[in-house]
Amino acid sequence: MINFSTAMRGNPTDKDAKPKAYANAQYSQVMTLDQFAEHIASHGCVYSRADIQAIIILTMECVREQLLAGQRIQLGDLGVFGTTLRSRGADSAATFTADNITEVNVQWHPGDRFRNLRKDAKFNLVPTRKAAALVVKAVKAGETTVDLTGLSTSETADENV
Repeated sequence: MINFSTAMRGNPTDKDAKPKAYANAQYSQVMTLDQFAEHIASHGCVYSRADIQAIIILTMECVREQLLAGQRIQLGDLGVFGTTLRSRGADSAATFTADNITEVNVQWHPGDRFRNLRKDAKFNLVPTRKAAALVVKAVKAGETTVDLTGLSTSETADENV
């Protein structure tokens, strides 16, 4: 079940356009590597949580090593991992050096099963983190009502963090 809230956002290319409501994915917790390995092991796997965790860690180290070696890595349905570069411009190709490169980023191109999860997803509307925090604050203060009308568009747009 994918939790989501909504936020009103304007169109950045048309400042005069009326804001529209858009979905923001909300999560309640972050699954750690240890928890994820335990989850995999709970699917009837013959490997222990520790074995699975070790394989995942080794996979991450090897993917990093191969990316730094200039390789692209195709991991089946998970997709393809590669690198992209950011750089400062130089006056000419002759004066461009590796010192002009400012970032090496990992790019993930998801495979078919990860490209769009929409058809298999189920959704649950939840309050924004800001609204939930206001409710908790009110409950702790012994209040029986919460005024959510003061949430501005920019505050709700920041809820994606």
